[in-house]
Amino acid sequence: MNLLVIKDNKPGHYNQSEGIALSLQHLYNNLQVEYIEVEIKNKFMRTALKYILNYCKSFSANKKNLKYLKYFFSKFSIPKNRPDLIISTGGNTANINAWFANTYKTKNLFNGRLRGQKETLFTCITTVIPLGYKNEIVIDVAPSIITKESLENGANTFSEKHNLDKNYYTLLIGGNGAGYEYDDDFYSTLIKFVKTIAQKDNVKWLITTSRRTPINIENTLQNELNEVCSYFVAYNSKPQKVLTSFLGISKKIFVTEDSSSMISEAITSRKAVFTIYNKETKDKNYNKILNKFEHHKKIKRIKLPEKVNLDINFNIPNEEYINLLALQIEKGLKNE
Repeated sequence: MNLLVIKDNKPGHYNQSEGIALSLQHLYNNLQVEYIEVEIKNKFMRTALKYILNYCKSFSANKKNLKYLKYFFSKFSIPKNRPDLIISTGGNTANINAWFANTYKTKNLFNGRLRGQKETLFTCITTVIPLGYKNEIVIDVAPSIITKESLENGANTFSEKHNLDKNYYTLLIGGNGAGYEYDDDFYSTLIKFVKTIAQKDNVKWLITTSRRTPINIENTLQNELNEVCSYFVAYNSKPQKVLTSFLGISKKIFVTEDSSSMISEAITSRKAVFTIYNKETKDKNYNKILNKFEHHKKIKRIKLPEKVNLDINFNIPNEEYINLLALQIEKGLKNE
């Protein structure tokens, strides 16, 4: 089976698509994966392309018209082999996903919320909450590349390299996004919270910021939390791929609520996950996702500076999420 993965320049999107690809390997032993990276020229071209696909579908059905993609994308390539299935995540990949599927008369899956595209352009759409698409597959949690093996390997390698032999918690810090806005008071409260937990639970922290974390905040966090932190990654100064290692080592995971990707990756590690916020986002769909996770005991939401009991029973499945995802996708593709 030939699988085509279309990716943009956002790691969170790519990791979700890669998570789907990994799950499909559980279904198809002969899976051959081809990757294409795309970059849309601008928002106007994205809108124009969406219109063409929605209302002039016959245009993309003609293979000769693939040459016109150069007017919409500053970066793309044509598949080397005819794909049997196309997958992608992120609005900038949805249109070319649909175009290729129509050209090659093949199945395609889009992961996420459609932004104006017709649902009939896709065989299946994976979503974490019901969005009303007739061909949607409502999955337990967003796809991720986290597996039991990657967690164990990451934890062992990182622990040996940095001589880590204590009890650890992980903190994943984002920044403004998904309807959240963090001010200096929030970060001051977060620092106090981290110090209090370190003392109360006798643990050390493994901390990483992200591309959305302001540099001045990174510096403040690193300086203030130095005594309670065993390893700190200032992403904007010196990015490092430590997520899998951190998740594998730590007993509990704490994530600021602005990143659905980080939250989903934390959940798929099958650890106790706490999400941190100051004010709820105005994004209603995002709130529904978080409320779903909390209702099903996959996370516990912490509103700072309120106190919270960390000794909570979570609903952690015995089977890996990647296997559960494979079963859901297989069922969705068969029922299309």
